[in-house]
Amino acid sequence: MKDDVRRSRTAFAWVGVIVPLVIILIATVIVATWLPELPDPIATHWGSEGVDGYGPKWMAIVLPLGVGGGLVTLMTLIGVSGHRMPQSSTKPQVQPWGSTSRFLGGMNLGLALLFAFISLVTTGVQRGIPDAAQAPDIAGAVWIALGLLVVGAAVGWFLQPRSPEPTGDAGAAVEDIELGESERAAWFGTAAMARPGIIALIAAVLLLIITTGWVFVADPGTGWIMAAVTLLVVLLVVVTLVFRVRVNAEGLRVRSIAGWPRWNIPAADISDVRVVSVNPMGEFGGWGLRIAVDGRMGIVLRTGEALQVTRHNGRRFVITIDDAATAASVLNSAAKGAKS
Repeated sequence: MKDDVRRSRTAFAWVGVIVPLVIILIATVIVATWLPELPDPIATHWGSEGVDGYGPKWMAIVLPLGVGGGLVTLMTLIGVSGHRMPQSSTKPQVQPWGSTSRFLGGMNLGLALLFAFISLVTTGVQRGIPDAAQAPDIAGAVWIALGLLVVGAAVGWFLQPRSPEPTGDAGAAVEDIELGESERAAWFGTAAMARPGIIALIAAVLLLIITTGWVFVADPGTGWIMAAVTLLVVLLVVVTLVFRVRVNAEGLRVRSIAGWPRWNIPAADISDVRVVSVNPMGEFGGWGLRIAVDGRMGIVLRTGEALQVTRHNGRRFVITIDDAATAASVLNSAAKGAKS
């Protein structure tokens, strides 16, 4: 296992970090040498009728180094952070290198090729012309860049070895609560992202709204598309940000604060209840409503303890909550009571 993880990490470092950043750096250096030959301002955007956006010369550096390098760095951090183990985890300290990080490594290579190519083309066509408005159309180059993205991502994927997939913490069986004949037990809780995650989501949504407004003013046609995407993102955030959880004699009920989506697992349909430690990126490929490689369906909003319920048909449902041990004990008692 350690050797597999080491090989995967090394391949990720070369394919998904070092090579992409070198590609972007080379493109940036080449563009920097062209700056004296460029008009001022330079063309920064092309529409259906030619150049329709302008900016200072330093924008030619921002595209590959700032945007391209920034995206590669961000995706690298996401890929690596997915393999940090929760402190309370009962799993071995070596986390398998999952397909999510392998995918991110491939995407980094593809993105580097895309940004480097676009940067060289958009800058190269402006060398020696007195007015950026005279720059030729680059529609064909955009399609080539998208092709480089796809090909680069595929090559990056296959250059990295396949490592054993994370299969989740086996967890530990819980004991039921001893109740008298006339006694009933219930547990109520909330599944939500940690505060930093909520702040980051809200900030991202606000930035998306501001960007949509700016695009709408500049190009109403594209603005309507952006508005539809923004509305969809806002709805997804609202319905997946916080969930109410109830455990009682009837079983498990999970409901979004928006009212939907919701899940009800009857006590009679439960075969096993466990408390497990969850690593969202490493096991589920991210946060939110997820399906793991091993088939588990989960509401995974943060790293740490979670309630895992297995149905009689073998399907497993996971939700990250505080005090999962108490919830598991109550649900285990309900499941046993339903069988008697």
